[in-house]
Amino acid sequence: MDEGGPRCLPHRHVMFLKTHKCASTTVQADMIPNKLLPLHGVVDLFAVHSRLNPPEHKRILYNDTRWITIVREPATLYESLFNFFHMKNGYGFDLSQFSTRPMLELESLPRYGGKLGKNQMLFDLGYSDNMSVTELRSAIEQLDKRFDLVMISEYMDESLVLLRHLLCWSLHDVVVFAKNARRQEVKPTLEPRTLQALRELNSADVLLYNHFVAKHRRSVYEFGVQRMANEVSALRSLRDEYYEVCGAREVKGRDSSLKFKEYSGLVSGYVTANNSDQNCLMLSMPELPLVDTIRRRQKVLLNVDGLS
Repeated sequence: MDEGGPRCLPHRHVMFLKTHKCASTTVQADMIPNKLLPLHGVVDLFAVHSRLNPPEHKRILYNDTRWITIVREPATLYESLFNFFHMKNGYGFDLSQFSTRPMLELESLPRYGGKLGKNQMLFDLGYSDNMSVTELRSAIEQLDKRFDLVMISEYMDESLVLLRHLLCWSLHDVVVFAKNARRQEVKPTLEPRTLQALRELNSADVLLYNHFVAKHRRSVYEFGVQRMANEVSALRSLRDEYYEVCGAREVKGRDSSLKFKEYSGLVSGYVTANNSDQNCLMLSMPELPLVDTIRRRQKVLLNVDGLS
């Protein structure tokens, strides 16, 4: 609900297209916890990895569905993608060598596993990773019209505020603990020339990202810069309150104290002192157990409704 503004009804039909390594797991976790269900009733939500295919997606979505996705600075995205999926095992060299190899060679690398590589955001959004400038600008224009909100990873809290107003959710509904995020001490520091090479390799994604960052800034200006600052401050304070109420603390993702372990010790997990509180449990739960929990509930609902 838009506190202090016109009353509105929470929007229940949402499509969130997860893009690889763009903090999309954090947004996914924000959308699917059961804290939404008793407050807002049934939520019809699409929030998993899926390459964008509007005709096919529209077959299963309501006409009034809000379309949302997220983008990230392309060089840091590619670094995260490359290391997360151990792509050097397939390519035979690591990121430090990107600045010394011919760009033509880098551009001709096949997509790792058939789906991972350069201009990953455009690929996830359904487009070829090799387009002319004219085709690229047309694609960006189509995406601009398709999505009601394109969130920006580097401006997560501001994006969450815009999200809550788009969907008419409360501030509590957009409180989330960062998920699937590497611990700061294990993130590599890339040399400027490596960053430059990665941006050149991902030049189409750079244009895409710059377009939506500019749009994000316009949205913040239209929303009200001071109003946005106030809401971001309120969101961060509320998140801190949840940390305190839940007794949450960050640990390595494979720490023995975790109720639900992460896939790797390189990312952070959350130990909570208050595991009996459903909100605390869902806020601290990693992606895979969280999705499994939702799937189990869906199966129960299907059985209750006599659909299985």
